[in-house]
Amino acid sequence: MCRYLLYAGCLTLSANPAHARDWQSPFYQSHVLVGKIWDTRENRWITERRLHAAVQEYKLVLLGETHDNPDHHRLQAQILNGLAGAGQKPAVVMEMLAREAWQDQPAFWTDLELLQRQAAAQDERWPWDLYAPILQSVVDHGLELVAGNVKRKTLHARIQETGPDWRKELSARYSIPDQGLRRLEQEIAESHCGYVDPGHLPFMVEAQLQRDRAMASALVDSLAPAVLIAGRGHIRNDYAVPVQLRNAYHHDSLLSVALFPVHPDALRPGDYLQDAHDAYDILYFTPSHTREDPCEKFRRQLQNLRRQDTE
Repeated sequence: MCRYLLYAGCLTLSANPAHARDWQSPFYQSHVLVGKIWDTRENRWITERRLHAAVQEYKLVLLGETHDNPDHHRLQAQILNGLAGAGQKPAVVMEMLAREAWQDQPAFWTDLELLQRQAAAQDERWPWDLYAPILQSVVDHGLELVAGNVKRKTLHARIQETGPDWRKELSARYSIPDQGLRRLEQEIAESHCGYVDPGHLPFMVEAQLQRDRAMASALVDSLAPAVLIAGRGHIRNDYAVPVQLRNAYHHDSLLSVALFPVHPDALRPGDYLQDAHDAYDILYFTPSHTREDPCEKFRRQLQNLRRQDTE
């Protein structure tokens, strides 16, 4: 309870005023957290200027997003533009691009429309129109664009057999502490709204760890500095890319910045962390792109998949 009283006090005494900007996400724009930035390491609010200064202090910057929130991609592009304006040329590693499919593409681009077409041709499931601000930054500043993911077929082929002690095996294989591995299990169960088959859980956990390993490898292989564009689950300090960077690649100069769409019932930074207060280094709050219950959306998707299987 004291933790939340502290947050409430910070909201009253130290919060930046909400930024005057044209948000594209339509919901909860007047929420108390919108436009505010919370530093979990210092347990305080920071300004946008301080955020842009902070990202310049690290060799690797991990920007976690909600994929279909347009404001997240605009803010990511602003961070890239700020780094370029400070004289840096970060490689941009994207979760949305698979290394096998992207290996014949150029590292640098001068035509935004061509880049968008090529990216969509590689994987049309991603909302490439929303990623235009990031791709525009890549083109405008001559930044190297790097594929950070692997195709599902490749991923499945790499996953190894596990036995009864599968948690211990995966913990050793991917340098993930047991506590982090169990938190990943919890996140997978919650994100699938209770529909996870327990027998399928080891496969799902290793699939996530494989993707994190691919992104960590892409960051390390790029000449620092580098910026990762990925879903928030891939930039968590407790089980995702940062853990593999630190434990498997011995890379400590990294900063995880999570972009969060606000929820009307969550009024404090801690409400978004579910007792994992070191999961991210910095939280940046934005309006929400939807009011839909994510589990209701997931149930409909699952029903559609089952219907397709029976047709």
